[in-house]
Amino acid sequence: MNKLITLLIVLLTVSACSGSTDETPEAPIDVLTAIDTGTAEGLKEKSSPTPIPSIIPTPILISTPIAKKSHTLDSNNLVKKTPGNNQQKIGKPKDNYSCNINSDGYCIFSGNPHKTGLEPGTKNIVDLEGNFLFYLNESISINSLNQHLNAKGTPAAEGDELIKYSEMILTNDEKSFHKVMAIMFPIRNALMYDISEMTQYRWDQLVNELEKRKIKDSSFLEGSTPKDNYYGRQGIFELAKNPNGRDIHHDVMKFLEESGLYLLCHVTSNEFNQMLQDTHPENHNPCQDAKIVSKIPFEIVTFAP
Repeated sequence: MNKLITLLIVLLTVSACSGSTDETPEAPIDVLTAIDTGTAEGLKEKSSPTPIPSIIPTPILISTPIAKKSHTLDSNNLVKKTPGNNQQKIGKPKDNYSCNINSDGYCIFSGNPHKTGLEPGTKNIVDLEGNFLFYLNESISINSLNQHLNAKGTPAAEGDELIKYSEMILTNDEKSFHKVMAIMFPIRNALMYDISEMTQYRWDQLVNELEKRKIKDSSFLEGSTPKDNYYGRQGIFELAKNPNGRDIHHDVMKFLEESGLYLLCHVTSNEFNQMLQDTHPENHNPCQDAKIVSKIPFEIVTFAP
C-alpha cells in the first residue's frame, strides 16, 4: 500500500511541473511497469508506445443454398440414375434426324452410316466394303465417344461402331445385346443411307433374324394418328424405295427402334425384359408389344479369352 501511495505522489508532481503547450510532450509513462516493479526504473520513458495489436474481424458466415447433386445420365440418355440406384423414366432423346429427297427420289438421311456390322449368316464383322475385320465373338459395340454401350433398350445411333475387344467377362444378356447391335447397324445403313443400291435379295438377308422371330411381319396404316401406324419389314423397304417425295424419317426411325427392341426381347432373359419395360420412356412394355409366343434366343456366344 505504501508503494502505491508513493507512486501517486510522484505522478501528481510530474503533472504539476509539465511545460507549456508549445513544448514537445513527454513520452507516456509505463504505469503498469512501475506498479509491477515498485521501483523508479518502472517510470522510465519508452522510446515508442506499445503497439496496439491489430484486430482481426470475425468471419461472417453467409448461408448459401447447397447445390443439389446433379443426376447422372447413362450413355444414351434413357435412364436417370439417382442416389440409391433407383431408376426413373425420362423422355426420349431428341430426334435430330431428317432425310432429304435426292435427285433419284430417295430420302437420304443426314449423318453418317455405321462403318462396321455383322455380315448376315456369318460370324464375321465387316466394313462397308464387306472386308473382314474380326469375329463377332471378339467384338463389342461402342458409341461415338469410344465408350462401351450399356446393355439396355436404347436404339442404335450415329457414331456407334463395333471394335475388337477380347478378354471380356459379359453376361449372356450383354452378349446378346452386342449381337443385336451388330445386326441392326447394317439394317440401319440400308434404310437411311444405302437404299438406292439395296436389292430385295440383300434386304431379305439383312432382316433374316427378324423374319425368323416374326418381328415386323406386317404393316398397320389405319391408325387415328400417324403415331398409331407402323411398317413391317417389307412395308418399310417399299416405302424407302419409293417415298413419293416426303420426309419418311419418323417411319424409318420407328421401324428401327421397335425392331431392335423386339429382337432384344426374344434373345434376353425375363429379368432383362422387365428392365426394358421399367426404363421405357413412354411407359410401354415392348416385350408385350412384340406379341412373343415363344422366345427364340441366339446361340450363346462364347467370347474369345
